[in-house]
Amino acid sequence: MHRREFLKILGLTPFLSLLASSNSFANAMPRIVVLVELKGGNDSLNTLIPYQDPAYYQLRPQLAIPKQHVLNLGEGMGMHPAMQALLPVWNNKEMAWIQGIGVPRQEQARSHFTSIHHWETGSLDPNLDQGWLGQVFPHASPSLQGVAIGNELGPLLADHFNAINLHSPEEFVQYVDKLRTNKLRTSVDQSNPMLAHIFEMQQKLFQASEQIDRQLQPNQTIKQQFPAGEFGDGLSSIARMIISDFQIPIYKLSLGNFDTHVSQSALHQRLLHELSTGLAAFRKVLYQQHKWENVVVLTYSEFGRRASENQSMGTDHGSAAAHFAIGGSVKGGFYGQHPNLIALHAGDIQYHVDFRSVYATLATRWWQQSSPWDMPDIPFIA
Repeated sequence: MHRREFLKILGLTPFLSLLASSNSFANAMPRIVVLVELKGGNDSLNTLIPYQDPAYYQLRPQLAIPKQHVLNLGEGMGMHPAMQALLPVWNNKEMAWIQGIGVPRQEQARSHFTSIHHWETGSLDPNLDQGWLGQVFPHASPSLQGVAIGNELGPLLADHFNAINLHSPEEFVQYVDKLRTNKLRTSVDQSNPMLAHIFEMQQKLFQASEQIDRQLQPNQTIKQQFPAGEFGDGLSSIARMIISDFQIPIYKLSLGNFDTHVSQSALHQRLLHELSTGLAAFRKVLYQQHKWENVVVLTYSEFGRRASENQSMGTDHGSAAAHFAIGGSVKGGFYGQHPNLIALHAGDIQYHVDFRSVYATLATRWWQQSSPWDMPDIPFIA
């Protein structure tokens, strides 16, 4: 066997746990969370807009969204008009806005690296290198626990947490198909323990690939229901894995760049439209397949933006922000406090909800796990 073939087999072995998951039809469907990272720091003040507050227009004479364009949600708050696709989700009480989420002492460290580290680890410890999901699920599992669409595990990164990076489930099948063309000979010397073990892994990979491919085939047409682009493709992959009963409780994908220091309006509108149309398609597909009640989608970002616009028609790094959760078991409405734009802290909206309270809510209310954080939960999940 060539060294390249040997390394290829070793690189694919984490995917074997998909086989165990795909055989779990007898198990109850897991309670699933889809984490959507808004990379770069989303400007939540132009996402969930206090459009009846005169201070909003004073702080943003150029960037403020005109009142007549805001999607009214009630209580003087509204969504950016680019989020029209999610308005039915709000009206159906399946969308929760959690306002004033922040990291303690955020104003002391506005760097992307430091801030996203807090969100990914669920900790203020700069030396912690384990994702927060590893704290919620402290015991190793033989089955696949998480899939990150793309190259970054982020909150799924932990020594004992069984998670992988994947661009699409077809990617795994394609890798194995390439391996199959140069497979290890069936006449391998079984007296050599190392070669015998590699041969066994190879056969399991072939078996897993065939079963996963069979499960995915009935859901191929689902791709056509998602908007074009990397984000839509990622949501399509997650939807097909959920519908194919892969029994994976956690998914993560990203959309960005939301780091809108310059000429924010057009870019922010495009990103929010991409976010909203993708998630609306995701909800529609899972609702049609009777899976929506078992899924919670949650957005997060390293920080919000400053309350006032800058001189480059953009916004700079801030602290507190609003994020939303959607799902069939989400209790729609507003949580936290509406932003007080005349009581800013160093130019930032003041935070009232510790970001770890959101994680504590998922741990206790959704997964029925004990929370590793001594934080009150937020009742946005039924």
